[in-house]
Amino acid sequence: MMDSSIFGLRFKANDAIHPSPDELQGFLESPKKEGGRERHRDDLAYYGQHLGRIEEFERMQKLGAAQYDFSEKMLLGVFSHSHFFKPALKSAVEQYKYHDHRLSLIDFKKPQAFIRSAQEELARLNPKKKDDQPKIARLQSMIDQRTGEIEALKARWPALGTELRNLAAYIQENLVKIQKLCEATITLLVGLQIAGDKQNQLIEDIKVHFKEQVRDNLQLGPVTKQYVENLKEDVAKLLKQLSQIVLEDIYALTRVYEDIHEHAKKFAGQLEELVRQADKNKQRKDIDEDKKLFGRVEQTLVSLLSDYRLDSARPAELGAVTEHDRILAAKRKELLDHVFALLQKD
Repeated sequence: MMDSSIFGLRFKANDAIHPSPDELQGFLESPKKEGGRERHRDDLAYYGQHLGRIEEFERMQKLGAAQYDFSEKMLLGVFSHSHFFKPALKSAVEQYKYHDHRLSLIDFKKPQAFIRSAQEELARLNPKKKDDQPKIARLQSMIDQRTGEIEALKARWPALGTELRNLAAYIQENLVKIQKLCEATITLLVGLQIAGDKQNQLIEDIKVHFKEQVRDNLQLGPVTKQYVENLKEDVAKLLKQLSQIVLEDIYALTRVYEDIHEHAKKFAGQLEELVRQADKNKQRKDIDEDKKLFGRVEQTLVSLLSDYRLDSARPAELGAVTEHDRILAAKRKELLDHVFALLQKD
């Protein structure tokens, strides 16, 4: 059972091995290598910075106090709508790293080697000799202790393997949902570009604006024919600029969604194959093979949250210097608000 929303509730979590907040934070702050300076948290730093920006953007949007330039608002709006930047995704990768680290610490060889050595020592002792009896009791106790540790490790191994597999599948399934959302959004944007309904409305708004300007001037006195001709020429240039800007902005929006779609598709495919391999290893016959496989999944998840560049389609800013510039900027913003209102509605 899975939640239908993107990066919603995860129903397959194993509460018995779920880390406490303190345990998870302690792990994330710990060095990746003994004596090293790089921490486990550092793998998620790039993604965390973007996530923080988007959470602040969403908070300011709800308060109606957002102050962003056009390109920043466009990018943050797309990132927010795409659901790629979600606390639940970051949390799932953090938990994966924690469990994968615990799996990497499982070592059957040391306790098994100790048991063999202790059993060899026992074989050389005589239980009938009084001096050997304390040694035999001590060695047997230590063998029993190591045997218990091995049994505990044998129980922990499949539990960790199942949890790691489920976390990877949860992320993969939600990346597929992001792909579908982006595909639907791109279709909507292409439809907007072809139909041009909103663009036509913006054009009519500008025509009405200048008609009202002429009407206001006529109330002050007669206007010259040259004034009217110049105004028509200005309006024609403005409408041409607006049409070009609308096309460029919709194209820029489409490009960002395409980039997110391709990123999600790439890693969804990689994770799907790795989850398939994990399902083949359900018998848990080789701990080293499991460590290798789930280590590859961790590397894939770290790349998912770090190897992306999604702002290549950032649109150019308009310098709102003249009245015409301010009109274009206002209509451009109106179009963006209209697009995001449609996306949120759908």
